[in-house]
Amino acid sequence: MRIIIFCLLAFLVTDSVFGQSRDELERKRKEIQQEITELQRSQSILQKDKKANLAALAAIQSKIRKRNAIISNISQEVRLIDETIFNNNREIFRLRRQLDTLREQYAKTLVYAYQNRSSYDMINFVFSSVNFNDAIRRVQYLKTYRNYREEQVASIYKTQDLLKDKISTLHLNKKEKSRVLEEQTQEMKTLEDDKREQNAYVQRLKAREKELASELAAKRRVANSLQSAIAAIILKETRAAAAKAAADAKAAAAAKATAARTAPATTPASSAAAPAATERKYNVLENTPEVTRVSVGFENNRRNLPWPVDRAQISSPFGRRKIEGTSLYEDNQWITIATEVGTAVKAVFEGVVTTVYDVQGSQTVTIKHGKYFTTYYNLSSVAVNKGDQVRMGQVIGKAGSNDDGDGEILFVVNQESRFLDPEQWLKAR
Repeated sequence: MRIIIFCLLAFLVTDSVFGQSRDELERKRKEIQQEITELQRSQSILQKDKKANLAALAAIQSKIRKRNAIISNISQEVRLIDETIFNNNREIFRLRRQLDTLREQYAKTLVYAYQNRSSYDMINFVFSSVNFNDAIRRVQYLKTYRNYREEQVASIYKTQDLLKDKISTLHLNKKEKSRVLEEQTQEMKTLEDDKREQNAYVQRLKAREKELASELAAKRRVANSLQSAIAAIILKETRAAAAKAAADAKAAAAAKATAARTAPATTPASSAAAPAATERKYNVLENTPEVTRVSVGFENNRRNLPWPVDRAQISSPFGRRKIEGTSLYEDNQWITIATEVGTAVKAVFEGVVTTVYDVQGSQTVTIKHGKYFTTYYNLSSVAVNKGDQVRMGQVIGKAGSNDDGDGEILFVVNQESRFLDPEQWLKAR
């Protein structure tokens, strides 16, 4: 009886864990579906009555990646269902064998009871006791035997119920697997449609390759100006921090010398204290405990920083990439984020506004986060000033538009003068 209860509890726990895993997979799948819906909306805006452009191609490619993610998600769910079907089949086999054993044992007790069914035999069994205590023990034995037979019947019924439940669950698992496989098949068909759409769009881009080359050349000129401006800002901040550090060190040395001249003579200490170990390498831009705290906080939020705009889609990623279907390349030190014109642009972390400036006719804000810097380019308006302390999520301006009239900003992350991939710092979408 205890074994049956233990097995029942074990399988209930297994089913619960399985259910949680599937719930998590289905929740993630719904999130990806919502992202695809948003991408389709953005794509329709980007393509409406316009020439083929790289932002629309990026939306199609992102949609394909997310569609593949859904298919992979469904495959994981199918594996979980298969594992449960296997476990249920094994449990059904075990319960059937257990039921056969219980029935066999109960049959033996029935035969024994039939062979000793006479009341005279029972009375004789009790009255043949050697003493009163022995008679009590024999009566107790008869009661225990009767209870044992009742427990056998209860175990048989419970095992039958467990078996029925497992068979029912197995049928449900198989139906669920069929439904999920059908969903996967539909997603794979949609993926093929997306790929055909991508191929058709690539042909449209290829037809205007010369025009695209001119557009990319213009973007490179803007990119060079922005990159030079950011490098100059960071160099200025670094030099200012180094000058302050040198001045502070000089003042500290002078104060120490003055203190040494005015202090009474003392016997030199016989033992020198060991220098304190520093866990973090000194950086001139981290010249106060508060600034260091901000730097450490920025580092600790890697892959967890909020996006600078709520509705966002990367239309041009960080690094060098070939534009599909053409001989052209992009080489970015930042990411280009497609959004809606006028969308609020927010600081991704707390810091100090180092500069508000203009690059090629577009307003730009750079914020210092200790030894890290973030830059927000192509703002239609700015809501902060140089020297302002900003919070994570604080609105610093509004998104402007690109040459095609679509909302767009450039987002840059620097560790000192080194340009980093911003996507590696933002939350996954």
